[in-house]
Amino acid sequence: MTRLMLALGLTAMTASLASAQEAAMPEDTDGDGIYALEELQTAHPELTAEVYATLDSNGDGNVDAAEVAAAMEAGVLMAPG
Repeated sequence: MTRLMLALGLTAMTASLASAQEAAMPEDTDGDGIYALEELQTAHPELTAEVYATLDSNGDGNVDAAEVAAAMEAGVLMAPG
């Protein structure tokens, strides 16, 4: 019974953290799955083109949701709000 309660608690906590991270993500206004500099600057006006370029960790020239999440986790971008 204790293991079941622990498992349920961990599952709920993981879901809660995922929901919080999604809620903290800036809006992809055109829905293309890529965060343009201008889209990120809406939530992070201090973001420069130089810092934006560093967010593109895979070097494809775009910043996607995983790269934004990684930047938020690393403290490069703070959650909006």
